[in-house]
Amino acid sequence: MNLIYSEFAKRVVSSEIRELLKYTRIEGIISFAGGLPDPSLFPINDISRITKTILEEKGLIALQYGPTPGEPDFIESLVSHSKDFGEYVENNQICVTSSSQQGLDLLSLVMVDKDSEIIMELPSYLGAIQAFSRAGAIMNGIRLQDDGMDLNQLEDVLKLKMNKGKKVRFIYTIPDYQNPSGIVLSIEKRKELIQLASRWEIPIVEDSPYREICFDGALNPSLWSLASGNGVIQLKTFSKMLFPGMRLGWMTAQKDIIEKFALMKQSVDLCSPTFNQLIIARYIKEGKMRETIKNAIGIYKEKNSAMLDSLEKFMPSYVNWSTPTGGMFLWVTLPETVDSKEMVKKAVENNVIYVTGRPFHCDGSGQNTLRLNYSFPILHQINEGIQLLSQTIRETCKVTSNAI
Repeated sequence: MNLIYSEFAKRVVSSEIRELLKYTRIEGIISFAGGLPDPSLFPINDISRITKTILEEKGLIALQYGPTPGEPDFIESLVSHSKDFGEYVENNQICVTSSSQQGLDLLSLVMVDKDSEIIMELPSYLGAIQAFSRAGAIMNGIRLQDDGMDLNQLEDVLKLKMNKGKKVRFIYTIPDYQNPSGIVLSIEKRKELIQLASRWEIPIVEDSPYREICFDGALNPSLWSLASGNGVIQLKTFSKMLFPGMRLGWMTAQKDIIEKFALMKQSVDLCSPTFNQLIIARYIKEGKMRETIKNAIGIYKEKNSAMLDSLEKFMPSYVNWSTPTGGMFLWVTLPETVDSKEMVKKAVENNVIYVTGRPFHCDGSGQNTLRLNYSFPILHQINEGIQLLSQTIRETCKVTSNAI
């Protein structure tokens, strides 16, 4: 039978990164490839206890369909969690999602038509690129500087689009410990971005999975907070600060906007799992979430320091990297003559694997970059793995230099 596939389906292509992850299953490979939390943080005993309690106390509710925007208990817990980290939101400004990837999906369904113009960072989150690409968006990448998006380039692009009579649908940004770069948007640029977006009447989409994982306590106010919620759509998830298995996140926006997203969600999956929402609501209510985040910060800070120390110790002088103060990733830039995808085979031979940088670039650039994850590998693997990666880079650059 010859099936006729939709235009959406035709736009979906296999991820280069998915292909790389097959190497992580090879015995002896040290992997910096995934974006996985450290499983030692998973609160198995607490979740087991709370699950039993929820079944005993609210079993008939937990196993039933729930409201599309989310379970009231869970939404109340999200309001409380947000307040703990300096963000203020009303219950009717929240729509629960099946993690933030569904938030990106709903964003595409609600706000993107074929050939819609959008703005995003260069590089940016692969999952966002995939969602926007599937919707048929025209993605305009704005280069990242050490303090975040280049706002001068952003304004130039907006002027160019205006002169061509094209309206930008939204500006997508990950302001805190950005994936893949680990870069933080400075407080000055946050304020300037909000002013710029307001002047051009373009909404900002603030993707914020890592904000709570702040190593130095210097937590910048979110774009949502700085803008008092005006003109900002925020995406959040528990996949990084807690664990990904529950597949729970949420969107925050002004009431009339969030209602549109909830309506679209109704047509997608009716509701996120009621059972999961009630479990995490109780977990937050007991104060366990703050405890888990505190533990995650301690573990990831130590791993981050270990990776930065190893990079400084072993990497050749022609390699550069970011120095994140939170989150789970850092970004490595190689000489322009090196292709990190072509280097994968040699890396695997040396028993180390990473994620290539090109898929994070909506314009297809970034062939000489790669992303390293420090949250998942154990400490001794970080030191050994960076040595192996350094060896791989030196061998590759030697070959490249000889070829030239």
